[in-house]
Amino acid sequence: MLNKIFGSPQQGYSGAPTPQSISHCCIGKELMPRWRGPEQMDDDTNALGFVCHACGREFGHDMVRNRKISQS
Repeated sequence: MLNKIFGSPQQGYSGAPTPQSISHCCIGKELMPRWRGPEQMDDDTNALGFVCHACGREFGHDMVRNRKISQS
């Protein structure tokens, strides 16, 4: 009965876009920390991770130094 009112749901799925290489997007740009809550926002070591706003990729503390990708 609801299908008559709202129509049938779309059954198609689209694949996730292929993420860009880190070197093309995130290196050299400042990443934004992702916080658990406002009480942890004083220090970057309390961040859950760091996000590139250009591509949405998230990085852990092991890959980030001073809010930028560490090239080690």
